[in-house]
Amino acid sequence: MPRCLLCHCNAHKSGLCQDCWADLCTLQRNNTQLCPRCTSSVSCATICERCQLKRHPVTALYASYCYQAPLQQLLRAFKHKGQLAILDTLAALMLARPPTWLQQGIVDGVLAMPLSRTRLFERGFNQSHMLAAQVAQQYGLPLLPMHCIQRSHRPPQSTLKSKQRHKNVRGVFQVRQDLKNRSLLIIDDVVTTGATISELAQTLKNCGVAQIYAWTLAHPK
Repeated sequence: MPRCLLCHCNAHKSGLCQDCWADLCTLQRNNTQLCPRCTSSVSCATICERCQLKRHPVTALYASYCYQAPLQQLLRAFKHKGQLAILDTLAALMLARPPTWLQQGIVDGVLAMPLSRTRLFERGFNQSHMLAAQVAQQYGLPLLPMHCIQRSHRPPQSTLKSKQRHKNVRGVFQVRQDLKNRSLLIIDDVVTTGATISELAQTLKNCGVAQIYAWTLAHPK
């Protein structure tokens, strides 16, 4: 009998026991939409009033859960300690709380947030690509290959303050594949300020991508 990742009781669903699954579900965001520019909470999949006068490349940004314990510990163990067995649990949690706007036909491809070659070599895997693969499979969508977007190596966003994050990712992405007129869904594990997603989306827009949506597992608030 498999054991729960958190309490080591008998696992009931996707690596968790019934009680721990229920506890993690309490972290589901009640107001699940995020403004794609400032990542503040909004009531629907749109840009907040404060940001509406500014054009933004992301049509809608969504986070399924609050980035708090014990989800925070699970993500860190998966991402930084290479505990890949946690993937199925994180993917199940994400798929249990999909964005309301993700309906059939709205996107025609799934793109994981790229890692730089240096970061990919250090970590050994791209956690967002692994989540994106399960999202793509669930929705019957093609998953874009990791090499279609090249990312330059910069300091980790998590080590920087908000204003520094936007500067740190400026010009960091290069598109290596023809994606003109595509409608894409970006998948990432955590969104904080939205700087990286915004920069990737703008790069894609500059290369002719028609629509860009973003779905992340968690957001700090």
